[in-house]
Amino acid sequence: MNSQEEQGVAFVTLYARIVNELAKNPRIAQETLARTLDVTMRTVQRHLTELEREGYVTVDRERKPYTYEIAWNRPLRYFDQLTVGMFRPDVLDDLARRGRAS
Repeated sequence: MNSQEEQGVAFVTLYARIVNELAKNPRIAQETLARTLDVTMRTVQRHLTELEREGYVTVDRERKPYTYEIAWNRPLRYFDQLTVGMFRPDVLDDLARRGRAS
C-alpha cells in the first residue's frame, strides 16, 4: 500500500494544495512546488496547466520563476456557493482558529 492509499479519503485535492502554496509564494519555482507537495515536477506542470486553462490562475511568463495570480472569486466546480478564495492562507488560518475554539 502506498502512502496516498494509507491516508484514506482526501477532501482537499492537489489543485487546492497548489493554489494554497501559490498564495503563500506567487513566484515559487515549479521544482520547489513539487518538492513541497511531494509530487513529481511533471504532476505540478500538468496541474498548473489545467488550473490556467480553467481560469483559476493566470501566469506571467516574463521571467523565471513565473509569477502566478489566483482568480480568488472563481467558483469551484460542483460547489457554486464556494470560491477559490476559501483556500487563501488567511481564510484557512481563520477556519483553524474557529475550529480550535469550539
